[in-house]
Amino acid sequence: MAGTRWVQTELLARYPEAGLRVYAVWFNMYPGDARSRWPASLLTDARVIQRWDEGKLVGRWYGEHMTAMRPRIAPGSTWNGEILWDSYLLYTGEATWDEAPTGLVHWGRTIVAGRETLRQDFERLFGAPRR
Repeated sequence: MAGTRWVQTELLARYPEAGLRVYAVWFNMYPGDARSRWPASLLTDARVIQRWDEGKLVGRWYGEHMTAMRPRIAPGSTWNGEILWDSYLLYTGEATWDEAPTGLVHWGRTIVAGRETLRQDFERLFGAPRR
């Protein structure tokens, strides 16, 4: 949740005019994770769409397609599993999705581990943040 809080306060709040969409997909990975405990109030920005994925379909899909994504991993990030979770994926505004998404700038796992690259990418894409 620290990564989610950081995205809300350090990116979304500081880039209120940035034309972007954020899709937050939540699912249970630890004992105690449950939809009833889903922290929907962590991301309050109107540009965020949040969903609960009981079957972990999104994380499994990305896990199965990791080979193509591996070169775009943020420094400091690691992942060697079957289900991608606690991660971010940043795409350009021109990204499309046919069989697989195009326009991947970087991805990081965990969000905290990849946050410096994500911050730099935001500045490169949207300019200096509002203080």
